Amino acid sequence: MKHVIDAVVPRPSRHRRVVLPGVIVAGLALLSACATAGGSVAPSPTPDTSATVSASPTPTGAASPDPSPQATPATDEPFNGQILIVTSEIRDGRLEVTAMVPEVAESGGVCTLTVPSSGASVATEATEGKDVTYCGVMSVEVAGPAEDVAFTVLYASATTRAESSLTTVEPAA
Repeated sequence: MKHVIDAVVPRPSRHRRVVLPGVIVAGLALLSACATAGGSVAPSPTPDTSATVSASPTPTGAASPDPSPQATPATDEPFNGQILIVTSEIRDGRLEVTAMVPEVAESGGVCTLTVPSSGASVATEATEGKDVTYCGVMSVEVAGPAEDVAFTVLYASATTRAESSLTTVEPAA
């Protein structure tokens, strides 16, 4: 019976032998959590014992250096669709258009507004902006209703040539 009582009623020395290591383990776990970056517990990787070892290394793609930027040579081919028409309206019998060339920031280029039906055209010097080249107000005389007027804008410089698609004047709202 004494053995049964000893098993059920813990002695103080036995209690210390069980609780003290538990407190030490909990304290170490708490301190190790404070030692990781950001105050969070970082999981340690568990080695995978079922992994197979490959006899030959797997090839990886070699990083190629980026090519250095080069100037684009002048070309006769239009770079269609890269001129954005900002405004187009008819005032006092004149077509007035403003446009821009996105992602091209340079000075020295020329913007030309052309109305193919009449052959009327006007050229103006472009203005460099931040990541854009602006074509200021270009104005030509037109005859007839606004909905019948169609035009194109061409931008040309030593390195860039861009042309808008044939565009019509939007009717006033």
